[in-house]
Amino acid sequence: MIPKGALWVRMPRFIGDALMIHEAVAPLRAAGRPLVAWGPVSVVDLFEGSGTYVATVADAGKPGTWAMAGTLRRYRAGGVINLPRSTRGLLAGFLARTPLRVGWSEAGGRLLATRAMPFKGREDHQADRYREVLASAFPDLPAAEPAPFRPREEALAQASALRRELGLEGPFVVLGLGSAAGVKRLGTGVWVSLIAWLKARGTAHVMLGGTFFEDLAQAESLRTAFPGIPDLCGKVPLPVTAALVAQAALTVGNDSALSHLSAACHTPLVAVFGPTRPSLTAPRGPRVRILRNESLDCLGCLRLQCPVPGHPCMEGLDPALLTQAVDAFLPPVGSP
Repeated sequence: MIPKGALWVRMPRFIGDALMIHEAVAPLRAAGRPLVAWGPVSVVDLFEGSGTYVATVADAGKPGTWAMAGTLRRYRAGGVINLPRSTRGLLAGFLARTPLRVGWSEAGGRLLATRAMPFKGREDHQADRYREVLASAFPDLPAAEPAPFRPREEALAQASALRRELGLEGPFVVLGLGSAAGVKRLGTGVWVSLIAWLKARGTAHVMLGGTFFEDLAQAESLRTAFPGIPDLCGKVPLPVTAALVAQAALTVGNDSALSHLSAACHTPLVAVFGPTRPSLTAPRGPRVRILRNESLDCLGCLRLQCPVPGHPCMEGLDPALLTQAVDAFLPPVGSP
């Protein structure tokens, strides 16, 4: 049952953004405000049964704004929190006459929202922008840090079964190969060096990634270099992926959904950044380490294609820097 007057949190299609939004609404959750996660099925499925929302409502395909407004009217939504940069959620709330509509002022948002702020032209972290606009809409809410994200029990049980099947019953490292943009993907040679070091150390590990062609191709290259390496790239649904990350001793990744999942679960994380800027979108937390090839002048270029031969920010990272960062998070060799 979805309670009347609940706040409907519009989720984007990007998992990393959705997790930053999920953390930004922590003060509302801590204050007992009923929240509904609402958006693409592939995203809201992550939050289903996690105990952090009173309900999840998945889009049927890509619904029109009138259909979205009808959903809000049917459940008598008390507010729309529209932090994706699309204004569709705000327009739906406007058409449904939802009393509270929070979002960004661009693209007509200022006319549709009851509380809006500009998103573009700022250099602060994206998560801080989320928190600022929510604080302006709910000025009396006390601050609250997000609790570790816990995937639903079914996903945790499936992850535990997979770990037994793969021989990962002790501490293990998640190797997060995936990235929605190839330019953000850590080089295969760097992965080879890290995996060889993990094997020599006796530390169990598993590859995780999406169904992107580049993810699967990189996983195949690493299986060739290391026959028998556990590989779950493209083979498990997102909630089970989140459960594996939550159970891991450490995640190693890049600017990707897996890295944001790790930070949300409070699993230690080493993430390599190159073309994107950590100050804008990096996962954050006390056990997060961001690595970059600091010898380069072109870091944070935000390009979709690298013009520098060899793509040095992601393929030329010194493997020793990565292994040192990983080693600092792992328990000593021989410890239980």
